[in-house]
Amino acid sequence: IVYAALNRQIYDAANSTSDPGTLKRPEGGAAVGTPVDVDYAYDYFGDTYNFYYTEHGRNSINNAGMTLSATVRYCETTDECPYENAFWSDSAQRMYFGEGYASADDVVGHELTHGVTSYESNLIYFNQSGAINESFSDMWGEWMDQTNGAGTDTPGVKWLMGEDLPIGAIRSMSNPPAYGDPDKMSSAYYNASI
Repeated sequence: IVYAALNRQIYDAANSTSDPGTLKRPEGGAAVGTPVDVDYAYDYFGDTYNFYYTEHGRNSINNAGMTLSATVRYCETTDECPYENAFWSDSAQRMYFGEGYASADDVVGHELTHGVTSYESNLIYFNQSGAINESFSDMWGEWMDQTNGAGTDTPGVKWLMGEDLPIGAIRSMSNPPAYGDPDKMSSAYYNASI
């Protein structure tokens, strides 16, 4: 289901720092095929929008029909290219994906949830509030992943974050220490100064 308010704009930076890059797929545009990152971002933005709309009655990130905009194959000026990450930018109000990082539906849902959290609670991304922010993004990203019928959803990866990334899973929600993350404040992996 694609709702009338859904508006996606997917750009390609072609492994450069170009921002936003070249518009490759506007709302209603046909799949481009190459680079595949454009189509992944487009499809998973739609899945995330539909999840929030269906499950929470929310109309986009800001609950007012905000355009979902992304740049794929983006590189940061300070990092090697291709960039191995994805992030939501509050200042730009859009998503950025390194090459291959739009391929994981749970990561797309996770990053867009940072935008929702910013509009709803404005949690400071530091210490406990930062941990809550990450936790919300993991939970909603994974719930979207498990309900959209895309990506890898086998029992062995059901609670992994990023199992479809080029580098594989980055976190386990069922066993956080497996990836070096704390599962409680008394964990050896917990660092109160971060």
